This record gives sequence, structure tokens and C-alpha cells, in this order.
Amino acid sequence: MSLNKDKNIPTTTKRRSLWVRLVTISAVWTVLALVIGGYLLSLVFRDTLEQNFDNRLSGLLDNLIGISLDDETTELNFSRTMVDPRFEQPYSGWYWQIAPEGFNPVRSRSLWDVNLEVDFSEDITQTRLRDAIGPEQQMLRVIERDITIPDSEVVYRFIVAVDTIEINEQASRFDNILLIGLSALGIGLLSASLLQVFLGLKPLGHIKETLSQVRSGDKEYLPTDFPSEIQPLADELNALIDHNNEIIARSRTQVGNLAHALKTPLAVLKNEARMNEDNKMSDTVKKQTDTMHKHVDHYLKRARAAANLKTLSGHSQIMPSIENIARALNKIHQDKTIEVRKISPEVSMIFKGDANDFEDMVGNLMENAAKWASKKVVVECEKINNNLQIKIFDDGPGIDKKEREAVFMRGERLDEQKPGTGLGLSIVKDLSALYDGSIRLDDNSRDATNKGLLAKLILPSV
Repeated sequence: MSLNKDKNIPTTTKRRSLWVRLVTISAVWTVLALVIGGYLLSLVFRDTLEQNFDNRLSGLLDNLIGISLDDETTELNFSRTMVDPRFEQPYSGWYWQIAPEGFNPVRSRSLWDVNLEVDFSEDITQTRLRDAIGPEQQMLRVIERDITIPDSEVVYRFIVAVDTIEINEQASRFDNILLIGLSALGIGLLSASLLQVFLGLKPLGHIKETLSQVRSGDKEYLPTDFPSEIQPLADELNALIDHNNEIIARSRTQVGNLAHALKTPLAVLKNEARMNEDNKMSDTVKKQTDTMHKHVDHYLKRARAAANLKTLSGHSQIMPSIENIARALNKIHQDKTIEVRKISPEVSMIFKGDANDFEDMVGNLMENAAKWASKKVVVECEKINNNLQIKIFDDGPGIDKKEREAVFMRGERLDEQKPGTGLGLSIVKDLSALYDGSIRLDDNSRDATNKGLLAKLILPSV
């Protein structure tokens, strides 16, 4: 956290967006839920496929046993064929085999000249399922069972094996459909989350806009039509605005009362000094009372400007004020020329604030320029976007860059030989800051003979 040098407002160096935080949390949980859900659905579907496949194998094994054993004889009968014709196609992946223990096995035509491996070291009295490698390196699902024919000691192992490519293809097809479906669902959910966050945070943006309007003086309070979750915040802000206005009014009254209370004693002292001009202290008293009187006027102006913070929406044309000041200065400084130039149309250059404050700011700058100029002062007025830019050029000695910040300090004077109290630029800086404007001093690069000074004042416009 850092501190704003101009207003002593704590500011964060890195701002974390509530919008980004909410969307990120929603996106993470949505993606996580869809991935886990899709994985579980895929597992359940594959398990169901394998279970159905095993049930089909069990049915095929029962079919093989049924067509091979004749209830009327004790011998195997191969006059009937399996239902599925793939058992007749060589290396089709659908195989059956009947292996008598100790004798050559009987196999389906699909096995052609290959026998499935049989291990009689373990009795398989119950149906058993296992995986094996087929003749064409297929992955086979094998079901087998040992059968004993009555009045015979020979054990026959009945085997049915089917390629598992069917399971894999169906599972892969389901996974692809699932991926497309869940991706579309995820995009829809994320879009809904974005819309929900946007609509949910919109009242906060409305609060920001209305606060800006309150700050600029376009509105006095925040409206009362916010959602129930946001309205308490708006109510507290309205209460804060009331409290702030009350403090400003009280402070203004106290400063005004103090300034007016000092005016009477100062007038008495000034009158006494005038009546006792022969006294050696009279000049000192008179000079100091004049200085104190200017200080009192300065704080009265500050109190008035603070009061105007509530009504910064006042609008005033700037050119009449500047031209009036220029005419007055031309009469005072008859050996110098005060020239006013309008770069933008006059009707567009409107100050968003009190006309008296504007005259205080521009008047102080133009008066300083006329006081220090050798022959000429040029005032340029221009509107840039929503700001007014007033440039005041003089052809005087200028101010060293190291001393430019110091002249804005209250009571600071670089040349005691020139008349003044050192309050002019301080008043300009304070008033411009109240309107979120700025004042800057630069070299007058337009003047070729003297260094000169450029005062650039930026203020809000309508």
C-alpha cells in the first residue's frame, strides 16, 4: 500500500478485481465438476458395456454348449452352427473351441489353423472370464467352462472368445460425444456465469457513476432504487455525504467567524497606525496589519471554495473573465501588453465551477505574469476533451526549475523587492486541486531573448 501525496489517500499498488475473482472461481469449479463428472460417466458407460459384453459371451457359450451336446447321445454333435455368421469367417475375431482333455480340440472355422491356448491344470467348474491375445494379435475377451458328458470321463473345455474392439469403439464414440456435449455445457455455464457476474455487479458500477455525479455536483445523493443487498451501502454513503456536508458547513462557519472576528482588531490597529504616523512603529504595524488582512481574505476565500465543493456543477464562461482581467492589467501596467488568444471557440470554453474561483486562479496567474514580464504577456485558452487549458506566457526572467515547487508554498516569495504576500500561487494551487485540476510552471520556449515562464492551468469543463 502506498500514500497519495496530494490527498493523503491510501492506495493499493495492485488492485484485485472482484469481477475476475468471481469468474475465475466459477470457471475453476465448472471445469473441475465437468471433468470429474465426464470421467465418472465414461467409467460407468464402459463398465456397462463390458457387463453387457460379458452377458453376450455367456449367452454365446450357452448356445455353443446347447448345439454341441445332444440329450439323446453321449457324443458331441456338430451338425448345427452358431447363430452369428462371424464364427465362420477366418480370423474375424469371433471364435469358439471345444478342447477334450488329452485330445485335439474342435474349433470354429474362424480360427482356421490356430488353436486357443488351454490349461487343464485348473478345473473350471464355473464360468470364467479372462483376457487373451488372438490369432491376429487382437485383444480377446474369453469365456470358458469345463463340461463332463455322462458315462464319460473326458473333460471338455468349451471356449468362446470375441474381439474387444467393439467395446473400445463404442466407448471411444461415447467419449467423443461426451466431450463435445460437456464442452458445450461448459461454455454455456461459463457464459451464464459471466452474465450473472456482469448483472450482479452492475449495481456497483451504478453506485460508482452516481458517486461521480455527486462529487461533480450533478446530484446531491445516491438514489434509493438499488437492490436490497446494495441499498444499505447506498444509504450509508448518503449518510456520509450528509455528515461531510455538515462538517464543511461547520468548518466554513468557524473559519468565517474567526476571519471576521480578526477584521475588527486589525482595522483598529491599522487606524491607530495611521493616526500615529510620527511613531517609528507605525510603518511596521501598518505593513503587518496589511499582511494579516490579506491572510484573512485568503482564508475567507478558502472557506468559500470549500463550501462550493457541494455545488461544483456551476458553469461559467471563461473568456469574459479573462478579458476583464486583461483590460484591468493593461491599465495598471501601461508599459506592457496583455494579449488574449482564443484557440478554441469561445462558446465551448465553459468552466465547470464557480466564476469567482476561476477569476481568483486566473487573476493571480495573470497578475504575477504582468508583474514579472518585461514587455508582453500572452494568455492562450483552449478546450481539450473535457478540460480547459489556460497557458500564460511572460517574457520575464523566469523561475529556476529547482525553485518552482517552492513558490506554491503559502507565504513563499523569491524576491522581497517585489510587492506581494506570497499567497497568490498558493491560492491557485489550492483552488485548482479542489476542482481536480492542476497548475504547472515551465519554461517559456516561445521567447527568444529571455527565458520567460509558462504557467499552465488545467481545469474541468462541461
